[in-house]
Amino acid sequence: MRPLTGLLTLALTLCACFALTPTPAAAQAVPALCDTAREVRFFALGVRKGRNLAESAIARATDPVDVCDDLDAIDDLRELIAAIVDDIVVPVGASEPTQCHVLGQVAGLLAAIDELQDTCGDLCVADGAFIGEISAFLYCELSIALGGLELAELFERLATDACGVRFQVACDHSFESTATADLQCLPFTEGTFTPVFREAQNNQCADNPDDVDP
Repeated sequence: MRPLTGLLTLALTLCACFALTPTPAAAQAVPALCDTAREVRFFALGVRKGRNLAESAIARATDPVDVCDDLDAIDDLRELIAAIVDDIVVPVGASEPTQCHVLGQVAGLLAAIDELQDTCGDLCVADGAFIGEISAFLYCELSIALGGLELAELFERLATDACGVRFQVACDHSFESTATADLQCLPFTEGTFTPVFREAQNNQCADNPDDVDP
């Protein structure tokens, strides 16, 4: 038996070439070592089978209603798949088509989970950006109408998951950029209003604040 270390490295490289939405296996990048018609067909077949296994694993490891609900679970699955892939061996004397098939399976598995990570991560960022923008609009409108706001309860941001971290970073950026870009609101983001502005930003963009009822 011999490890497929070289093939697995190539599979990781191929994953970067895959589209974010699933495409027919035959349309995916084929490694140079798979250069005959049979080898290309076996690689494409392997990709399809690898993606199919990934779909089954994702369905088992994630929330059936919202697959992006827990990015940590997706990250854990990615690490599990990578560890399993590292242990792959192929019988000595296996044909080139067989090696291409295995390479396709590995590439399909890794591509599917990587695409899911990217898609879910983008959703977390988009959610944060939208909520930050809307929250800043509300803060500004109230501040302009009332001549400023007062300090209220400061939310403590508790530890959150990977999605929550991305959400908060995007929200904080969107909240600040939206508010400071409004010339009427700008005075309420600085000077004596800085503590109020920062408190509002902290609270409105908190993903996991303390003492929040379900």
